[in-house]
Amino acid sequence: MPTYAVIGATRGVGLEIVRQLAANPDNTVFATARNVEKSLHLAKVIQEAPAKNVVALQVDVVDHRSLKVAAEKIAQATGGALDVLIHNAAKMDYANGNLYRSLTEYESMDALDAEFIEAFKVNTLGAIHSVDAFLPLLRKGSTKKIVIISTDGGERDVVWKTGTTILAAYCVTKSAENMVMTKYAAELVDEGFIVAAISPGVVDVSGTAASPPSAAEVADLKRAIDGIRKKKSNQIEKPSTPEQSVKKVLEVVYSLGPQDTATYRSVQG
Repeated sequence: MPTYAVIGATRGVGLEIVRQLAANPDNTVFATARNVEKSLHLAKVIQEAPAKNVVALQVDVVDHRSLKVAAEKIAQATGGALDVLIHNAAKMDYANGNLYRSLTEYESMDALDAEFIEAFKVNTLGAIHSVDAFLPLLRKGSTKKIVIISTDGGERDVVWKTGTTILAAYCVTKSAENMVMTKYAAELVDEGFIVAAISPGVVDVSGTAASPPSAAEVADLKRAIDGIRKKKSNQIEKPSTPEQSVKKVLEVVYSLGPQDTATYRSVQG
């Protein structure tokens, strides 16, 4: 009976990963949220899971202690083992209006510093906290898979080819997260671990968004995308639905073998 932990499962890609994994009654899925009581979309997925095989756990990836507590609870439920860790948690929100800023568009260096530090805590350190907490369980698991849900925006070649200057804090810290994946892959390869990063591509997650973007933020995004299209018109693809994207992501997860450790791939081409 395969066991999965999905870190960051309240909406969007993470939520859909939980839903599709739960569709297989042989799976046991542990899904984390920063606030379980307020995670209404996750509650619906748990309620509708045919095999009632999803367990919600409260976790904030910035707080490594909360991950340790979650790992202890999973260990109690599984006899101490976990087969697959899927780390999806990321900071990508509209709260402060800085989401679509390029490096030169922040109102001050103080604003840039604050945004980058917060993004680094979630997007980079969060992945380290997650792997560290669950590594003892994964060592006892049958597949020893660690999957980081990444982004094409963290890949140098993609950013250069598309001329993408926006999402500076998100892209830089997700790029660092890809190096975290590589470091763990190098460290754990002799133990038989498979550590890889997968990008779901461009996904329309508006259906489960915590809050919609403001008119100004929509205008920022449109301006940025129009600029990219002007430079590289063939590089911007239409967003996938969460269902479409996650189906491809999980196909990759299932197929990962020893030859795939330390690799990054995008399911959107």
